[in-house]
Amino acid sequence: MDTQSSMLLLMFLMGFMGSLHCVGMCGGLVSAVSMSAKQTWWFGLLVYQCGRLTSYAAFGLVLGFIGLAFNDFGGDLIQRLIGMLAGLLMLIFALNLAGWLPDPAQRLSIWVTHKVGLMKLVASLAKHARLRGWYALGLVNGLLPCGLVYAALAMSTATGDAITASLMMISFGLGTIPAMMFVPVIIQKMSPVLRLNTLRVAALLMMFLGLMTIFRSTMPMMHTMVS
Repeated sequence: MDTQSSMLLLMFLMGFMGSLHCVGMCGGLVSAVSMSAKQTWWFGLLVYQCGRLTSYAAFGLVLGFIGLAFNDFGGDLIQRLIGMLAGLLMLIFALNLAGWLPDPAQRLSIWVTHKVGLMKLVASLAKHARLRGWYALGLVNGLLPCGLVYAALAMSTATGDAITASLMMISFGLGTIPAMMFVPVIIQKMSPVLRLNTLRVAALLMMFLGLMTIFRSTMPMMHTMVS
């Protein structure tokens, strides 16, 4: 498997394993929208996912160009440092996912939610269930502060390539879709104990990915120092 394919797979796994956190953070919003139209909520949720993927792809494209610009200011070293930062963010997120550390982005996310009027948008969607509204909610939701998204963005920036970074963010977003599509079912069927145990297993796997990311970023630097 080539480097780009492995990175896309890593991003997908990051999104997939961290997606239960998305259920906890965004479950109320998604459930409120999806239940507003009983016969079309699956299609509405799909449009919502497209909105999120659009935001992620746009962020990846912009940060990919920024990472490319870093090539003129330290090049590989800066990209390696960004990769280490991404791994560190993944470790912090994993601790939060397992319930061992408070979410450092939660207060900021709540503040942004109020500032952008997200709850008003959800209330409007619940009354008028329009696909453009679902798409708009997905776009805005993709902008909310989230430690997992920050880690994904940091890894995308480290690529130093706009197209690759955008594809990585799309892959990350695709990994979160299964949980986000089935939010209402998960909320209704999963017991608190089962959810906690599942989150902790996902947290351990996320820690492994974070440590692997840090290791991959530091190895070339250590090799250079030894040489």
